[in-house]
Amino acid sequence: MKIANISDMKANAANLHNMLGFDPMFVTQNGRNSLVVQTHEAYEFQQEKMAFMELIIKARKDVDTDSVVEVDDFLSAL
Repeated sequence: MKIANISDMKANAANLHNMLGFDPMFVTQNGRNSLVVQTHEAYEFQQEKMAFMELIIKARKDVDTDSVVEVDDFLSAL
């Protein structure tokens, strides 16, 4: 886990992308948690994972509430 204070982050702003990779950096200000910084690629990957997990959760709820149809019924409705 990478931790830096805001002054260090500002001083290394030009190199942040290379420093971070897929790991976030936790930034403190006046000794308190302030920001979490990550690359665009890491953010997009995280968003895709969250969307996939939401689909799995919804599918599980559909199964639990019996809100599903047989594959053959679905295909014949197309």
